[in-house]
Amino acid sequence: MNNLVQITLNADQEKYDLAGDESITFIDVNSYYIGQITSQHHGWIVLESVDQDGNRGGVVFIRADQVAKIENDTPALRYYAIATIRDPFGMQRLNRSVVDWDFTNIHDLLINVTDTHPLITFEVNDGQNYTGIITQLSRDEVRILERNETTLEHFATVIPLKDIVCIDVNSIDDRLFVSYLKQKREFQNGLDLVELYFDYTFDDQFGSFAIGKVLKYDDENLLLESLNEVGQVESIAIIARNHIIHTGDESEKLNYFNYLVEWQKKNKSFDPDHLERSVNVAGTIKSPKEVVEDWPRNRVVKISDAIYHYPDRLGLIADYTEDGFDLKILTEYNLGEISDHAYEDIVSVDLVGSDMKRMQNFLDYGG
Repeated sequence: MNNLVQITLNADQEKYDLAGDESITFIDVNSYYIGQITSQHHGWIVLESVDQDGNRGGVVFIRADQVAKIENDTPALRYYAIATIRDPFGMQRLNRSVVDWDFTNIHDLLINVTDTHPLITFEVNDGQNYTGIITQLSRDEVRILERNETTLEHFATVIPLKDIVCIDVNSIDDRLFVSYLKQKREFQNGLDLVELYFDYTFDDQFGSFAIGKVLKYDDENLLLESLNEVGQVESIAIIARNHIIHTGDESEKLNYFNYLVEWQKKNKSFDPDHLERSVNVAGTIKSPKEVVEDWPRNRVVKISDAIYHYPDRLGLIADYTEDGFDLKILTEYNLGEISDHAYEDIVSVDLVGSDMKRMQNFLDYGG
């Protein structure tokens, strides 16, 4: 895909008033859309998207008067210019009819959606997102049954049409969820996947968990093949067991991920970055401390730390201390501040990972 742009919406910015007439606008660095504009239609921008993994995504309809800015030169776009844009899910073909939809207003647009795509994601003018199936549509509002993990809510959510600023159609995540709901087979956790819950300090982290397959373990550490949200191999990581507070092996979500993994394997897209081949899992398991101490300083590393508000950090090791190390953090495709980490606080270290490989490639090309 050529001519990629980055679109930020007014809904994804927060303005803070300072003394007098001064103010500062904060933009959520993860809240923008990357893709190629195919047309502008009756006040709507039609964007064929690219997801954070560099894959072709679905079609995003963006209300033009709610756009804060459209950029064609940002660190993120420079990253995508280097990366290979892949299409493992055949989205170019699936999007073909969507980008040609005929509509004059949002009501007409949503009629197209109800005719062909039962699950979509809305972004509204306060930045909230709603994903679900349309059950009723009028000139003033749309009612949807929202997705809740692996099921649909029983009672409809009402969204005024005037509040909608973005409509994401045809995403692979939504398509897989609908496919799961339609299939007749009862999936169980035959792949022995697990949910690992960690002892993060902050309340909004407590209870978060990783999903994947335990490859091996000893008394102190385990080796996990973790999965992303669509059931692909995301990383192979060493995890310190003392930071695990609970392990689950029975849940509807694990059943759903069994379906996703099976689908990805049939589609030959389960391990797109060949992570399983690139790490030797034989022999004794190293601790996170041993992995970090042996890590080359010019290679990107990804860690999860129990102390920091955002647990997963990509970066380069800047220095070592007696009890830990300093990490030069990679944020928004730039080397930023340095954070210090105690070995005892490290939850996990990725031995290999998709985002590590992509970021290393970006740095190697002078990003």
